[in-house]
Amino acid sequence: MTPNVALLKFAGSANLTIEQVGKRRSEFLTTYGLNIISVQPEPGVVSIAIERPHREIIGLASVWKRWPPTRTQGNQNIAIAVRENDGSILFLDPSQKHAPHTLIAGSTGSGKSVLMQNILLGIAATNTPTQAEIVLIDPKQGVDYFQFENLPHLGGGIIVDDSQAITKLQSLVIEMNSRYTRFKEARANNITSYNSKVDVTERMPTIWLIHDEFAEWMMVNEYKEAVSTTVQRLGVKARAAGIHLIFAAQRPDANVMPMQLRSNLGNRLILRVDGEGTSEISLGEKGAEKLLGRGHLLAKLEGESALVYAQVPLASEAFVDAFLQSTAQ
Repeated sequence: MTPNVALLKFAGSANLTIEQVGKRRSEFLTTYGLNIISVQPEPGVVSIAIERPHREIIGLASVWKRWPPTRTQGNQNIAIAVRENDGSILFLDPSQKHAPHTLIAGSTGSGKSVLMQNILLGIAATNTPTQAEIVLIDPKQGVDYFQFENLPHLGGGIIVDDSQAITKLQSLVIEMNSRYTRFKEARANNITSYNSKVDVTERMPTIWLIHDEFAEWMMVNEYKEAVSTTVQRLGVKARAAGIHLIFAAQRPDANVMPMQLRSNLGNRLILRVDGEGTSEISLGEKGAEKLLGRGHLLAKLEGESALVYAQVPLASEAFVDAFLQSTAQ
C-alpha cells in the first residue's frame, strides 16, 4: 500500500500483458469499482496501481526528517516527492544527475503550486543566500508566494512585470558567459571546481530561475522570443555555470511553448493534466491525465530508467512560516 494506491505485481506471461490490462481498464472501473492509475512493465512482472478509497497525506516535515537538509557545503539535490514504488525520496538533481532545466505542468488542483513551494523551501533549507540565488517570476502577481517575499535568497523580490522579466532572462545569458570567462582564468571547467579554487569571497552562487505560469506572457511575441532565445542559449552551457531554469504552466501547449523550447527543459515533473493530449505534450506520452491530483506526480528525469510515480508532500502554513522565520534570522 502506498499513500495513493494499492500496488499489485503479477508475473507476466502470454496471458497477462500490459496491453491486455490496459484494454480492460474501463471494465475494472465500471464492473468492480477499481480505478487503475497505471500499468507498468518490470522485468518478468506486470505492476498495476489501483486507486485507494482514502488517500494518505504526506507531510513535508516527515520527509525532511529522512532527508535531512543541511547548509554545510551548499546543495543542488532537492527532495521533491516520495516514490510510489518503494517509499524512497525522489530528488531533483539538475547539477549532476538530471538535466539542467525542468518543466512542471499541472491543471488547477493538481498540486503544482505545492511542488513549486517545496522546491523553493528545499533550496533555501540547504543553501545560504551566498550559496544559492533564487529568481522568482510570477505573472499572477506572486499570489502563491507571499510567504516567500522576505526570503533572503530572493534578492530582488518576486518579479511580476514582463519587461522586468525579459531583462532578467537576458542578464542570465550575460552572467553565464561572464562565469565562463572566470572559469578560464581560474583553470576550472565548472562552478564546483571554480568555487573550490578561489577565495570564499569570490565564490559564485548557484542561480535558480523559477518561472510560474509562463504561458501567461508567452502570447506576447517579444516575451516569447526572449524566453525562447534565453533557454536555447542556456541549454548547453548552463549546468556547468550553475544556472538552472524551472518553468511551470497549466498547459504547455505548442502555441505558447514551441517544441524546441520544450526540448531544452529535459526534466519533466507532471501533475494531473486535463487530457491525453496535454500529457503527451508535457510528458512525451500518455498517463498524466490519470493522476489523482493534489500532488500526485509523474516524473520523467534524465538518468532515471523509467517514469517515476510519486507523491508531493504537503507543507502546512505553520511549517512554512516557522521555517521562513528561522531562515530570516
